[in-house]
Amino acid sequence: FANDFLYPNANNLLTFVENHDTGRFNHIYKNDFKKYQMAMAIIATVRGIPQIYYGSEIGMAGDKAKGDADIRQDFPGGWTGDKNNAFTKAGRTEEQAKFFDFSSKLFQWRKGKSVIHSGKMTHYIPEDNVYVYFRYDDNETLMVIINNAVQAKTFKTGRLQENIKNFTTGKDVLTGKSINVKEDVTIDSKSVLILELK
Repeated sequence: FANDFLYPNANNLLTFVENHDTGRFNHIYKNDFKKYQMAMAIIATVRGIPQIYYGSEIGMAGDKAKGDADIRQDFPGGWTGDKNNAFTKAGRTEEQAKFFDFSSKLFQWRKGKSVIHSGKMTHYIPEDNVYVYFRYDDNETLMVIINNAVQAKTFKTGRLQENIKNFTTGKDVLTGKSINVKEDVTIDSKSVLILELK
């Protein structure tokens, strides 16, 4: 983010957590669904164009140390005789569905959000493993909170007043839960809140 000034339009930068030349995220983090949720929430809400490497959305893993073939395995399904067809809801395993349903909900929400596509960003220095940033434009303000700690965290919102302004609540786009942003906010361990401020 500190080097965004180098680019004519930082909103055109590509953001990703993995690609065909890296170890797969779900291998590195051993299919840790909470880590996956945090990573996807970040690339879905910061400036830029998110790129998702095929299969991440169903939890595919692969070890780069074993060679490119391991990180470029076939997506399950699509051919006669395939035992697992992750292209369809009925064909996904319970684990695959967990990853897919989250990814689908997050990125479907993102599609209609001009504040994400072209809004400004203010972020705050992480404190106690909690990172907070805002996306905003003339019509909407989003507050993104990420807790990378292994325990729940409660933090004061006073230092965020420049962006909270007169907003009093935030509705989490992932759960629908409403949170009072004028009081201390508690966030579960290894989790993310994406709040539409009201």
